[in-house]
Amino acid sequence: MEGKECNAVYDGYSYYPMYMSPGHATCMSHLHDFEPAPNNHWVSGYGLFGKTYFGWQQGANVKDGIAYSSLDKNHGPPHKHFNARFDPLEHNEYLESKNVDVEALKSIHKKGDVVPA
Repeated sequence: MEGKECNAVYDGYSYYPMYMSPGHATCMSHLHDFEPAPNNHWVSGYGLFGKTYFGWQQGANVKDGIAYSSLDKNHGPPHKHFNARFDPLEHNEYLESKNVDVEALKSIHKKGDVVPA
């Protein structure tokens, strides 16, 4: 971490396809603490829409895999899907909305602490 203080927080959002059968899929998503997200199950998991989403998802997975694993100049880890910029603890809207004590978080991770891999 180049001697910098760890001051970013993951907001907990996740999105993933859920394969219902060998040819049908739907989508799942949730927020922090497993709160349902607004776009959860936006596509039906059966019928024509489930089959169409399955085909689209397979193509998207292949493209993402190539973009993530290729070591081209502008691709690959760690910033394929994540912005290199982060929201500092002092100005993090998520923490403010949950009334989290930022100073208490800072005291947990001090400069020079070794973070296990």
